[in-house]
Amino acid sequence: MKTHLLPLIVCALVMGTGCDTSVPPEHPEESHKSHADHDEHEGEEHNHQEHGAGHEESGAEAGHPEENHDDATHDEASHADEESVVTLSPEALESSSIVIGNATAGVVTGAFEVPAEVQHNPDLVAHISPLVEGQLLSVDALLGDRVDSGDKLARLRSVELGQARAELSRTTSMRNVAEENLARQRQLRAENINSQRSLLEAELAYEQADAERDAALSRLRVFGLEGGSGPDMALLSPIDGVVVERHATRGENVSPDDTLFIVANLSRVWVIGRVYEQNIAEVAEGMNATLTLNAYPGRTWTGTVDFVGARLDEATRSLPIRVEIDNPNGLLRPGLFGSLRLASGEPKGSSVVVPLSAVQTLDNRTVVFVPGDAEGEFEARPVTLGRESDDQAEVLEGLQPGTPIVVNGAFIIKSQLMRGELGHGHAH
Repeated sequence: MKTHLLPLIVCALVMGTGCDTSVPPEHPEESHKSHADHDEHEGEEHNHQEHGAGHEESGAEAGHPEENHDDATHDEASHADEESVVTLSPEALESSSIVIGNATAGVVTGAFEVPAEVQHNPDLVAHISPLVEGQLLSVDALLGDRVDSGDKLARLRSVELGQARAELSRTTSMRNVAEENLARQRQLRAENINSQRSLLEAELAYEQADAERDAALSRLRVFGLEGGSGPDMALLSPIDGVVVERHATRGENVSPDDTLFIVANLSRVWVIGRVYEQNIAEVAEGMNATLTLNAYPGRTWTGTVDFVGARLDEATRSLPIRVEIDNPNGLLRPGLFGSLRLASGEPKGSSVVVPLSAVQTLDNRTVVFVPGDAEGEFEARPVTLGRESDDQAEVLEGLQPGTPIVVNGAFIIKSQLMRGELGHGHAH
């Protein structure tokens, strides 16, 4: 009986302690380590999840940089397009006198300018000097006087001239005597009154007198004269023109080395241009040229190139060219400076052409204004220009023939557009 009660007592004791059937760990350190490992594993998983989330977030930010860049570029382009468009109010449009035209197909002959100077036409200039030494008795022409061919400029007295005239007079008389004697001897010989020898002597005397007279006349012609008497002579103008220089004073002694007057006919003048090396290949005789002078702003004269130099000026490294221009009113005075505008060769073919009035510079770009879809709307269209003439420009890129453009009033539109950019908005 006692033997059977012992297990029941042990069970009751166990139940009295809470019936805890768990087995305590034999190694508490290992149990603690296991808990730490579990916590560390959970931490690693947590960190991994955080890292993954961070990676995904970074990928969301940096996974498609091109798409973000394209979006920014698109925004900038849209903003640039907006800044190239201006809309004018109906009132502004009406008061601005804007004219719409079309870009056309055509050719433009380019042009360039060279420095130029007005000079005398040497064929129309006379330098007047005495052909004999002497003294000026009078000076009849003043600086700036207009004279005709044959007008007296001064009077000169020359001893040498007096002697030459006296010699011509003497030899002329001697020849006349010899001529009369010869005529008489021929008559006598015809009547068989004199001898053949007398006739031959008369003929010889006449030939000698005639030769002496010719020599005296030739000497007088050296002085520019054919006859006359006495030591005085007049200095005459050989051409029509203006006295542009005078170096004569009454009473002074002068010689053939002295230039006393310069008379110039200014009805036609030369304009000498200087073409620099970069433009030499474009210069040719027959080119049209337009002259502008610093002294006469806004006025022009036209002519053609009739001479191109064969060699460069060593000092200026430029090639001289010449244009002869009519000067009926005398405004083109020798010594005036200006410029020659020359056409630069032949056009190479048809291209897009616009008036220069349509071309504007905006933000360092060359543009023309194209009407938009809305009333009063204009877009600044960038273009690339080629050759330019006085009133036209060749468009290499940016326009097609027939494209509507603003041909008058483009500057007004540009001003409105710039005003709108300064205000960070459209101009209305």
